[in-house]
Amino acid sequence: MSTKHSTRPRLIRRELRRDLVAGTMLIAAATLVPTFMGNLFWQQAMLLAAVYVIAAVGLDVLRSQAEQMSFGQGAVLGVAAYVAALANGVWEKPLIVAAGLGLAAGMVTGMLMALPSLRVQSYYLGFVTLAGALALPDLIIKFKDQTQALTGVNVFLDGINEPLVGSLNWLTIGVTLLAVLAIFGGAVLRSSGFGRAMLLAGESPEAAVTVGLRPGQLRLQAFALSSFAASVAGVCYVGVIQYVGSGSFTLALSVMLYFVVIVGGPGKVLGPILGVVLLYIVPDHLLAGLLDYRLLIYGTLVLVVMLVMPEGIAGGLDRLLRKLSKRSDDRSRTLISLAPILAAAPRAEVSESDEARTPLLVVDDVRRSFGSVKALDGASMTVERGTVHAIVGPNGSGKTTLLNAISGLISVDSGTVELEGRDITSTSASARARLGLGRTFQQPRVLDSLSVWENIDCGRRSAHQIEWFEEAIAAYAAEWDTMNSGVLPHGQRRFVEVLRALHAGPSLVALDEPAAGLSHGERLEFGQLLRDVAKTTTVTVLIVEHDLDLVWNIADTITVVDGGRVIASGTPAELRNSTTIAHLFVGVDHVAG
Repeated sequence: MSTKHSTRPRLIRRELRRDLVAGTMLIAAATLVPTFMGNLFWQQAMLLAAVYVIAAVGLDVLRSQAEQMSFGQGAVLGVAAYVAALANGVWEKPLIVAAGLGLAAGMVTGMLMALPSLRVQSYYLGFVTLAGALALPDLIIKFKDQTQALTGVNVFLDGINEPLVGSLNWLTIGVTLLAVLAIFGGAVLRSSGFGRAMLLAGESPEAAVTVGLRPGQLRLQAFALSSFAASVAGVCYVGVIQYVGSGSFTLALSVMLYFVVIVGGPGKVLGPILGVVLLYIVPDHLLAGLLDYRLLIYGTLVLVVMLVMPEGIAGGLDRLLRKLSKRSDDRSRTLISLAPILAAAPRAEVSESDEARTPLLVVDDVRRSFGSVKALDGASMTVERGTVHAIVGPNGSGKTTLLNAISGLISVDSGTVELEGRDITSTSASARARLGLGRTFQQPRVLDSLSVWENIDCGRRSAHQIEWFEEAIAAYAAEWDTMNSGVLPHGQRRFVEVLRALHAGPSLVALDEPAAGLSHGERLEFGQLLRDVAKTTTVTVLIVEHDLDLVWNIADTITVVDGGRVIASGTPAELRNSTTIAHLFVGVDHVAG
């Protein structure tokens, strides 16, 4: 079987295709119906709504895919629009040149706002971008001689608004197509490996670096996509309104765009469209006659929507459709089994002549303190290639800290870590992952918004994959792609995370208490999988585990840690009757002999 093609994810899911058709029809109807009816007021209103949809799709990428909070989308749109307007209306540049200058200015503004994302996240980043949205109107007025703030700037459209058929013109066609392309691009991104990587980096940066991703780089790329969408929207804004002034791009625009994403439904194709309907069309046009009560009705609508559908309007509609179609996710609770993968494993072990038992990992005198607490106090260990190596010890002994130091999730104060003879002490966690060091965590880092297969596929790398393992999971890719990760019990989530780590084809996979929460049967399957991986490939398994029954059954070598030091190391047979470590495992028959 060729895994190269069989594991390829689908470009667009069925639900996304359904929403894309609905979204395309809504946008086309909104912009074209008033156009053919000759209603110029509603034609302009719907075109402006389409502009906001473009900007909101970009912000949705930032908010839903990269988990970044930004209140600066309106400012990026405003800069692009203002520069394009100045270039055309004041500097007398051709429309195409003005549009290019506007796009460039918007992108630069967006990337300047993105730089703080390398240092701060969540609400702190929101406050930084909020400052940009607040500053733009003041800057326009401050430099009024250059921005024409007192009179505003009129734009000359060079004939693109001349009627072709009825009121239909190239501007209407262009804005409509761009809005449709925006929602299509957002859908493709969500279904792509790049989109899943961005989502993993946003929701769990630690998990992202352990599969070789760079969260900071992905955040910047998300800002770039969001800024591009906002800049396109800004250029379109100039074409639709044909005027910009000092009051065109206030903080209210940025706030509206943010809540368009939240209320409409984050991560949903129809979210930006439905959000624009509720937050722009309803208050600005449908309730325009009730001026005294508009804000009250608008606020009430938003409050009711968020109380009834906290996942947004589009998310609530998806939930309703699933109920009506009587689709159940209960099957996801029992269908993930390691038995088919175990059956695919070759029975012959790698012999000494096939792969020499040379050290894969060498940890030498590693020390790490947190304040006055010495978490690691001169820990040293050697892990042989193609073995299962267990780290055991009492709670608080430094096992996970040692694993974090090996993985690069924490730096060390002194000492060295070598992987395949290469000093990786100062190497980042993501770089270590790309060198072949995989990792799982005590609490499984599984994304509920992705299917089981999409979670596993986040770890895929093009090289160094385990052939029999890839063929085994490829046979179940289609089935797992329909299974909802959000309803998986704890033990099944662990399977997903371990499969993701193995899917990356590591030379060393470090597992932090992977058997916690597994049933007896699941532990037997899991232990057999680790043995098969280590004995039929060159993959080495490094495991931190409290389940000593599992450790004694699968480990080739056991390292005992206490107080941040390695106090013993050897085979299970050598350590079984060790009096040095017996006091650490009171009541464990395997140690007592």
